[in-house]
Amino acid sequence: MSLIYSPTMMLTSMSMLLSTLMALSSTNWILLWGAMELNLLSFIPIILQTKTNQEVEGSVKYFLAQALGSALLLFSSTAMWMPFSLGSNYMPLLLSSAILLKLGSVPCHFWYPSVMSSISWTSCLILSTWQKLAPLMILAFLIPQKNSQFIMVAAGVNALVGGLMGMNQSRLRVIMAYSSIGHIGWMLSLLAVYKPNASILYFMVYTALITPLFLSMNYFNIYTTKHLNTSKSRNTSSHWMLIILLLSLGGLPPLTGFMPKFMTIMILTEYTSIVVITLILGSLMNLFFYLSIVINMMLSSSNLKTLLPIKSLPSNAILITATFSLGFSPFILM
Repeated sequence: MSLIYSPTMMLTSMSMLLSTLMALSSTNWILLWGAMELNLLSFIPIILQTKTNQEVEGSVKYFLAQALGSALLLFSSTAMWMPFSLGSNYMPLLLSSAILLKLGSVPCHFWYPSVMSSISWTSCLILSTWQKLAPLMILAFLIPQKNSQFIMVAAGVNALVGGLMGMNQSRLRVIMAYSSIGHIGWMLSLLAVYKPNASILYFMVYTALITPLFLSMNYFNIYTTKHLNTSKSRNTSSHWMLIILLLSLGGLPPLTGFMPKFMTIMILTEYTSIVVITLILGSLMNLFFYLSIVINMMLSSSNLKTLLPIKSLPSNAILITATFSLGFSPFILM
């Protein structure tokens, strides 16, 4: 179900965009906390635009999780700079945990798949891309370097949890949530070795891959793996576009989704090997359930004598963006 365009929608969208920019440009923790609170309150009306019971439940869960993260962020950032603070050595760790909670990362990831399964595809796209930008930048530039070991451990666990928990799911939004958790692990591993530019590049490629995928899922009303085999997307262009996007998101070489992972492996081999192995195992599990979805799609379409009538996409921009998953791998490597 798509979002409803209205003056309220435009106001909340602009507030959400500007609050993220305020968080990225803030010079102290109080301004950062205020900007992220404004971002939280701006995103909730966007979730509620379609006015269904599930989205009300998802908005409440999102609010409670983000409010807890904001409270921990304000408490830890204030206590970290107070003199003679009890447990001041643990405040940076608590601050990192608050940012991971806002990011939807392990070990504070329990709210993320539940919220993703309750909201529309358009809201899922915003939650998986724009809403992660400010927490990632905070981890990249503001977290003290002595938390790098904690971030590296969280990165490895993210990859494993994203792979294991996504294998037994049939709802696509939940699968995409656990896939996002796995990709967060790769981004955090780059941040832990002080490579923020590489992490930003990974995030940009991930955003470019899931944008046409989520918009296509929303347009064809696809919510479960069974819908992929019975939906109106089974025409020549749309069907193969979804297959290629899923494989690229899983990191199958030589598609575009493989290149950021290859870049991350080349960087991390200079620092650690255990986390690299953990990330690769999690990525293989992600690729396993993506391949199972794709194989079912291909078998179901081959069993049909004729494909369903073509339902054209609302804009050629989706197809143009989807081609990013094919032909731009060498440029990313360069």
